[in-house]
Amino acid sequence: MTARTSYLVAEDPAADLQIAEAMAQELEDYLVKEELYRTVIVRVGSADQALQMTGGDLLTRLHRLQSVRNELATPLQTRIDALEQSARAAIYSLRGRFHDRLKREMKARLDSLKWFLDDCASEPQRCRAEFPFEMRNRQRIEEILKELGSEAPQSLLEALNAIDQRIRMVAHATDFLWDTRLQDAFPRRPYWYLYMRP
Repeated sequence: MTARTSYLVAEDPAADLQIAEAMAQELEDYLVKEELYRTVIVRVGSADQALQMTGGDLLTRLHRLQSVRNELATPLQTRIDALEQSARAAIYSLRGRFHDRLKREMKARLDSLKWFLDDCASEPQRCRAEFPFEMRNRQRIEEILKELGSEAPQSLLEALNAIDQRIRMVAHATDFLWDTRLQDAFPRRPYWYLYMRP
């Protein structure tokens, strides 16, 4: 695996769907409790995987699945449609809690990006190697913003603007950072930071 795609290989859509379905089943319980990160055990193929779940992670999987839906066989399309409907119903029924959780998650992801960018100046090689992985935080924030819309707090938007300025200062335009199979799901607009590299 090259540094270009390390940590960021596209998942098979069927596996992505299986994981998203497991997350959607946990969503109501996740929202009723106070934890920001929830561990979900999912059987993918013949092995169980322990995965971290947040609202942003689920929104990302829904986004990725919708981007490939029309290329998949009808049974998978039907499952994606059912998943989207059940996830959206759970989000709608606990919308206030979901949005509050997304705001907490956005702050945590902004903090993580800030710490990473703080280290970039002193450790440029590590910065370059880990940049594709760290941009997952920025991409999750993008999905959170789509969901929050006008409810996104001004303080978080200002913090995001500062982070985006710092990304532009340490990185330059390049080809798509992640596995190219993901490129259609994440076009240059609005995902410009996935086309940057230190």
